[in-house]
Amino acid sequence: MGLFGRKKNQPPAAGLDIGGGTRLHIDASPAELKRLVKAMRARAEAGDVEAMGHLGRMLEYQGKTSEAMRWHREAAVAGDVGSAVWLGDQLLKVGQTDLGLDYLRLAARGGHLSAAFNLAALLLGQDADDEEGAHWMLRAAEAGHQKAIDFLGLDLDRVRAARAAVALDVAKAEQGDVEAAYRAASVLLDLVETEQAERWLEVAAAGGIADAAWDLALRLRRRGETGRAVELLEQAGRRGRPGGAKLAGLWLFGDGRPAEAVPLLRRAVAEGEELLAPVLGAALGAAGDLDGAVAVLRPVAEAGDWQAQYNLLSVLQQQAARTGVGRDSQEMWDLLARASIGLHAQARERLDAGQPRQAADLLLIGARAGDPAAQRSLGELLLAIDPEDPEGRDWLRRAGERA
Repeated sequence: MGLFGRKKNQPPAAGLDIGGGTRLHIDASPAELKRLVKAMRARAEAGDVEAMGHLGRMLEYQGKTSEAMRWHREAAVAGDVGSAVWLGDQLLKVGQTDLGLDYLRLAARGGHLSAAFNLAALLLGQDADDEEGAHWMLRAAEAGHQKAIDFLGLDLDRVRAARAAVALDVAKAEQGDVEAAYRAASVLLDLVETEQAERWLEVAAAGGIADAAWDLALRLRRRGETGRAVELLEQAGRRGRPGGAKLAGLWLFGDGRPAEAVPLLRRAVAEGEELLAPVLGAALGAAGDLDGAVAVLRPVAEAGDWQAQYNLLSVLQQQAARTGVGRDSQEMWDLLARASIGLHAQARERLDAGQPRQAADLLLIGARAGDPAAQRSLGELLLAIDPEDPEGRDWLRRAGERA
């Protein structure tokens, strides 16, 4: 991931630092301990944050875990990182993962090195590409945490040099240098400083840097801000970056917004993306322009594109349902047969290449289009991969119903 080249195949959650929180051994009689707890409680109830943490540990020592957790919560919210770590550990142990991670975040933000590493390791264990996990792993490594350094395969001198270069570029960007803003954003993304990086991507994009607009669009799309992402792709296109209409059209169509996708897909086809014609036809059909869909799809289907054949078949079926004319026409049967042959030939190529999952993805297109042969083939393939796969049995059932 970026500058620090995270090592491959290393389990990120191995060797967590947390080991049950800070535990006390108090050399005192029960009566003396009772007096200590009473005194500490008085200080804690008066708002002494340090006393809250100490009281929590004393109560834990006494086996009063529920009350200990209450005081550790008070202390953690007030800024006691040790209590936040203790709570995170306890909550993770009982399966309250989200809340446990929240307390580790509190501790990490408060500068607790082991909390930063543990938070990173747990997040990266859930998702190896998690940006928050990568952020905390790098912070821990830069602070000298050896496990984090080993995990990342980190060159600390290189990271220091990158941060120094970013500081210079940020200074230039603050004076209006949009090229420096884009350079700073690019390195900040490597350093997993995403909030700062996106700020400078915005500046660079507004200043006319097409690649900055494109990069920011991809990031916004990943978190569901498709509208703004499409605007940025259009902006990148106006600045000379090709491919935006294609990508934006596919995004919108995939999000169930065919009417908005149609003009973008039409433009992409006109710009030379002929392979998008089946998608354009499907978008026109989904938007209700059945005649327009037929006009786009028929020549592509006649040229042998099996996806266009399936899409044309769907549009013709919609027309027949709307008009009551042409149901089960010979053209429809011919389209289904030709599409199925083309699909199965391509799926066979994937199988011969040792790619059964990719073959299943292809067959799924035909199965969803209502092709009983594709449904049967998909069911058989899924059950060959996993004899207990319920989806495989379901597709076989559907194929039998249509036979």
